Parts: sequence; C-alpha cells; structure tokens
Amino acid sequence: MMVCSPTDGERIDHLSNLPDDLLITILSFLPTHIAARTSVLCRRFRHLWKASPSLQFITQDLPAPRDVNFIAMADRSLLHRNASHQLISLRLDNLFPLLPPSILDSYMPSLLTKAHSLGLRHLTVESGLHNNLALLTIFSIDSLQSLSLPMVHSGHKFPSGISLPCLRSLSLTICDNEFVPTFNRLLSALCSLQDLHLVTRRIEDLSLSSLTIRKLTLMIGTYIGSLHNLVMFLPSLESLYFTNWKFLGVHIDVYVPLVKRAVISLDGVMTTSVSAVTRLLSSISHVEELSLHIKEHQVEFYPFSVLLEPGEDMLNFPTLKRLDVSLCFHKHNIGAIIMILHNCPALESVKLVHQFTDVARRKRKDWRSKLPSISNGNHFSAYFRDLHFKKNRKEFMKFLNRKEFRHKRS
Repeated sequence: MMVCSPTDGERIDHLSNLPDDLLITILSFLPTHIAARTSVLCRRFRHLWKASPSLQFITQDLPAPRDVNFIAMADRSLLHRNASHQLISLRLDNLFPLLPPSILDSYMPSLLTKAHSLGLRHLTVESGLHNNLALLTIFSIDSLQSLSLPMVHSGHKFPSGISLPCLRSLSLTICDNEFVPTFNRLLSALCSLQDLHLVTRRIEDLSLSSLTIRKLTLMIGTYIGSLHNLVMFLPSLESLYFTNWKFLGVHIDVYVPLVKRAVISLDGVMTTSVSAVTRLLSSISHVEELSLHIKEHQVEFYPFSVLLEPGEDMLNFPTLKRLDVSLCFHKHNIGAIIMILHNCPALESVKLVHQFTDVARRKRKDWRSKLPSISNGNHFSAYFRDLHFKKNRKEFMKFLNRKEFRHKRS
C-alpha cells in the first residue's frame, strides 16, 4: 500500500513496514490460492503465505488443470510445511467431483495426517468425504475444537473408540435411518461437545441425548418420507433453533429444562400436527426469547388453530420476555394467540407478522385475515416494546381486546 506524505510528497510503503506476524494474519483471511499470489510481490513475500495459520483449499477457483494445481498448492502450504508454523484452521471445499476419486482416496488422508501433526483445531470439509480412510483419519485428530462434515450415510464407518476431548462444535448432515445409531454412539463419545448443528434428510426416527450440549441447530428436511419420532434429552441446552419442513404427525418427547432462547420454524403443518406443535412448545415453556414461524399445509381446506389442541390446556410462558410470531392470522389463530399473550406476565416486547396463505384451493372467506389496524394503518404487522411500562402495557392490552381482532369481518 503506497500513499503520499502530506509534507514532502514522498511515497511511503506502509505495507512493508508491517511485521511478518501481522502480514501472515492478514493473509490467513484469504483463500490459499489467492494468498499464494502475493509470493510474486517481492522477496519478502515469497514464503509468507505458506506460514498462514488458516488454509482454505477451494478447488473450483483454481485454474485448469485443477488436480495438478491443487496438489502443487497443497504440497507447498501443508505437506511440506515447517513444523514451527502451527496450523489452526483447514477448509477443504469442492474437492469432489472436481478432483478424481483416485486422487482423493490417497491424497486426502495424507493432508489430514499432516494437519494432525501440526495441531489442527478447526476443520471444515465441504465435499470429497466418500472414503472411510479419510473419515477415520479425521476422528483421530485429538486437537480438534470444531468440525464440519458433509453428508454422511450408513456406508461411512466411524472408529470404534472415538476420543475427541477438545471438540466443542460439530456440524453434520445425515441422510439415512441406518446411520442414526452410529451417530448416537458418536454423540455419546463427545464429552466436551457444546454446539451441535445437525441436518437430517429422510430420517424417520431421531434421538438426541447429551449432557453437555448448550446450543442446538436442528434442521429436518424430509424430501422423502417424514419424521415420525423425535426424542431429545438435553438437560444443559440453552439455545434451540429448530426447523422442520413437511411437519406432519410427529411423536415428540423433549426434555430441555434450561432453554432460554428458541427459534421454531415449521412448514406444512396439518390438523394432525397440532398435538406435536403444542407438545414441542410446552417443552420450552420456560423460554425468555421465542421466535415462532408456522405455515399450514396447502392441502388443508378449512383454517384451524395451530397453537391450540382441542380439549387441552392453553400454552403458558411465565418467563417469556420477547416474542416474535409469524402466522396466518385467521380467526382461529387469532383466538389462540390472544390467550397465549394473556398468559405471558413477564412479556416485554411482541412482534406479530401476518403471513399470507395460498387460498387458490380454499374458501377465501374462511382464510381471509389481517391484524387490526394500529396507529399507522398497518394491518400486516404489529410491534410493541417496553411492555413492562404501564402505559405501553395498557396500549398493548387495548390492541388485544379490539372487537375486530376477536371477530374478523368477512
């Protein structure tokens, strides 16, 4: 970086004045093939990029032939790396199918073994994990603190004695029922795990049990079939992000007594799903912050309450402070949300967003809906804050008790 001095007009090279450690830190934020280009700047930069504590191998951005260039880059920056240069983070992105399996099967385990010897802490593998040798190598890196893996299935074999004592964050995608028992054994072996990001596909039964997990992101995508049973025993969980597409009739058994923050997003809810919805929300009734986004299934012809199961008690949230709800506010959901809000004595802020529903195959009169108008004439969202003040609470209760809110006009 060259700039002009305001006094004598001379050009000053501020970049060259930076110490090597700071330059290496700057280079660590760049993909490795970009950082390598700095080697042509001058003699000083010739080898700095190879000392970067963070390596990002993104093969789709390499010039052809990609396999040759990838091997040359990986050899110089990792396999021939000076042992005094610690490797903290490694990302392997888009290795397959851009690189042939013959290279991946033999070369990838070598890269992982070398990374292990350099004290690797954070590993992200986006693709190319189709051989068990690479997987076995990954689960032998006892210095790992975070691990993100691509889709795994029953064909992948995990080592029998997994010991990752430092692993605190795990991101994983599983795509068949046969792998679930293997995943459960893995989960029980991770004694320091605190953050779990799990994506499932075509899974019918899922059971999660851990004494240490504090943050869970669970994304259930059921393109074929649907989730039938969900069991969670997570006594230390504090934050939950739960997304489920095609949320049909699911048996739910959840124990999460310490959850304080939750985001629940459900799509494809049917009348047969209401019991599962209410059980899920009942299990987190002690939350302080709740975001709730629900869409009814398009096959339902008549509107129904997604938050109130007939014959059951209304949901109570005695400690809830912040609530964000996105729903189709037809008359059934309006009645349910009114009762819930009356059962939230600690509430400090509320955001209600009317979500349009597809009425092409439904009776427009039954599904037509909107929130009552507030001061700015907005019928589609309402936001109230600082409800612990008496004046604001009074305005909020007035909003809930409006006649058009309780009895929608057709």
